Amino acid sequence: MRALVTGANGFVGKHLVAHLHECGDEVIESETDITDRSAITATIETARPGVVYHLAAQADVGGSWTAPIETIRVNVEGTVNVLDAARAAGAERVVAVTSADVYGLVDETDLPLREDSPLRPVSPYAASKAAADLMCVQA
Repeated sequence: MRALVTGANGFVGKHLVAHLHECGDEVIESETDITDRSAITATIETARPGVVYHLAAQADVGGSWTAPIETIRVNVEGTVNVLDAARAAGAERVVAVTSADVYGLVDETDLPLREDSPLRPVSPYAASKAAADLMCVQA
C-alpha cells in the first residue's frame, strides 16, 4: 500500500513509519505545514497515496491555553485541509489520530469508553481535537 504519513517525524509518527516499512508499505513521510492548504494539497496530489495517516497536530495541552487560535488552526483547519486534499487525490481512506482528551474527565462508571461516548473536552487542545474528529465524521 502507498501510504502518506503527516507528522511523520513526531512522537507517534516515527513508530508508525517504521511499522509501515516493516509491513512492506511504500511510505511517504510528510512534514508539510497542514495549515498551508496549497502545500498539503500539492504534497498529497503528488504522492497519490492509497491511505493517509494523519498524525500532524499541535499536541501541547498546556500550550493550547496560551495559543488557542493556533491550536484550532492546526488541529481543525489543518485536518480539513488534509481531508480535502486526500479526497481530491483519490485516497481510499484517511486514518486520523485523535486523543482520549476529547472525552474530558471520565468517571469509572463511564468505562469502557467507546467512539460514541459523549465528547466533553476541558481544554482548547481537547476541544480542537473533538472538532477535528467531527470534521472527519463529516468527511
